[in-house]
Amino acid sequence: MRLSRYGWLFLWFGLLAAALLCRPPLPVDETRYLSVAWEMWQQHQFLVPHVNGQPYSHKPPLLFWMIQAGWKVFGVNVWSARLTAPLFGLFTILLTMRLARMLWPMRQGSTWLMPYLFLATLFWSFYATLTMFEMLVSLFALIAWMALWSWQRHSSLSTWFLFALATGFGFLSKGPVILVYILPPALLAPWWMEKGRCDSWSRWYARLTAALAAGIIIALIWVIPAAYAGGREYGRAILLGQTVGRMRHSFAHARPWYWYLLFMPLLLFPWSLCPRAWRAMQAITRVPQTRFCLCILGPGLVLFSIISGKQVHYLLPLIPPFLLLLFQNMTEMLPERRARIRLPAAAMLLFSLALFVTPHLSLHGGDSELLHLLPAWTGLIPLITGVVLLAGQATIQPVIPLAVTLNTMLIILHIAFAPVLSLMYDQSPTAARIQAAQQVGQQVAVYPASLADQFQFAGRLTKPLLPQMSLKAVTLWASEHRNSQVLLLIKHSQAAFFKCPGTGHNFAGRSLVFRPAAGMAADFSRWRESISTGSR
Repeated sequence: MRLSRYGWLFLWFGLLAAALLCRPPLPVDETRYLSVAWEMWQQHQFLVPHVNGQPYSHKPPLLFWMIQAGWKVFGVNVWSARLTAPLFGLFTILLTMRLARMLWPMRQGSTWLMPYLFLATLFWSFYATLTMFEMLVSLFALIAWMALWSWQRHSSLSTWFLFALATGFGFLSKGPVILVYILPPALLAPWWMEKGRCDSWSRWYARLTAALAAGIIIALIWVIPAAYAGGREYGRAILLGQTVGRMRHSFAHARPWYWYLLFMPLLLFPWSLCPRAWRAMQAITRVPQTRFCLCILGPGLVLFSIISGKQVHYLLPLIPPFLLLLFQNMTEMLPERRARIRLPAAAMLLFSLALFVTPHLSLHGGDSELLHLLPAWTGLIPLITGVVLLAGQATIQPVIPLAVTLNTMLIILHIAFAPVLSLMYDQSPTAARIQAAQQVGQQVAVYPASLADQFQFAGRLTKPLLPQMSLKAVTLWASEHRNSQVLLLIKHSQAAFFKCPGTGHNFAGRSLVFRPAAGMAADFSRWRESISTGSR
């Protein structure tokens, strides 16, 4: 029993170690965030985040501060930086256990199952090892939810103080999006709170307003001096770009409202394929705990579906309330009933078939090249996983066997994918060449412009790269700076015209070419001539 209670820690540490050792930081997000943290550290600029010499207004600074706190203790290194966000994920698991005990005091003996629910959810397990902001948001959203629920037990003003702190630090984590997670359950409290627990709803909403105002003030302690220090454009970006401006920008990159629904079976795997767990939903009465979780999940999913700018990782902070609801469902089931885990096993067998078949298909674009580079035996990993799940039986809580089996699969996949991931995403060789060029006084221009914020940390760069908007623009620049260097991320067909001996390699499904500026104009002319000839 003791091993079952704490064995999840071995799974978590094993998965994290496999991710950090076998997978390089992934572009474009992880590499960019590490570059921002490095540039703030290198320039001793802790108030205004910078990247490639320019203020970075897209995200607040809390994650970058936490990374630099690790560097202050351990020195500048990649492992402590990449460990920062996963540690917030670990605390999220622990706080979810705490919230489960608060919601169901009579089931405290079963809350040790909660970490296994997290680790068996592949969507969470994978993203929890990445350097992203959602782990911070998840933690502070949990603190806010705990404050809301504890009010009906203690009715203490300290709970609103805790809610205000969570709101403020949530703003510093990823901006106003924290309100999507914490505001709906606060506004819908009359529906989920037990009768007689609140003396006056007008007073409740007055305290909520005060706590939100206090949280905003906490965020303004950074926002106001940062807006002043970063200049007018940066100030406008962090004051309006994180709210009205970001909403308008997201609607310009629309995805349909049902986009999240299409991904839901995958995001909730394997629970989306465990009908016995969902069947228990019918037996659960509309108790306050259930309503509380639904007040987080329902409005959160609706709001994110309405906002047209969508990414699957936006839903990560909604995983804890979903797993709380699943925990309640599972503990309602009779412990003597047993079931085979057939559907998750079938999904693993299909995944295995896909890994065996797709390398032989003529897929192009994106990261499809990764499939062609995988070892032929990679499909055996999910095949064995599916067989183990199909052969084994689980109690009404299939949490431990699922978590152990699926996490072991993830760890082995990380090891199997390591050579391919290193070949496709390792920035170190190119970053070292950029650093060497800058050390001898050479400038480096990059195309496309989005590449300019990707190599600062990997190369420990101290000078900005020069982004160019087109191949023609970088060619004109190269003609005027013949003693400089050019970095291009282009299609393989284009790279045949721009490569010099030893200057290019595969990167993220395209060719990354680092070459002298001299001769760029002649190569550009040959490429344009080939296009003209081919179009005749």
